[in-house]
Formats: sequence, C-alpha cells, structure tokens
Amino acid sequence: MARQTFADLPGWTFEVDEVSANVYRVIAMDDAGRRTEQSGTDPDALIDEARQWAARHQQDVPRPKFAG
Repeated sequence: MARQTFADLPGWTFEVDEVSANVYRVIAMDDAGRRTEQSGTDPDALIDEARQWAARHQQDVPRPKFAG
C-alpha cells in the first residue's frame, strides 16, 4: 500500500492499493474523519477523483485557526 499527501490538501492522506490484478482502490481520509473510496483500473485517475472529492469537502468541517 502506498500513501501520499498533497500540499494543497492539508490533513488528507491518500492510500493506493492493488486489490487484484490491475484493480486498484484509493482511500482518501482526513484528520476530521471524512473519507472517500474509489476502485478501478487506473490508479492515477482514481487519485485525481479522490483529490477532487477532498477539495470539494475541504471546508465541510471547520478547522481551528491559530494565531501565530
């Protein structure tokens, strides 16, 4: 299983796993408990789809703001 993070989606982790021959599952989850899962044969397209979902839901749960 490979894990990836992206600077434009802080707090999100994307896991890619080949669950069968040439069949992949991508699970995206964040530290607020949101999660999405996609399966298919193109892992790059699945990651893109999961990133788009995460970006749409990024503001669903307010994050604390820290004064710095």
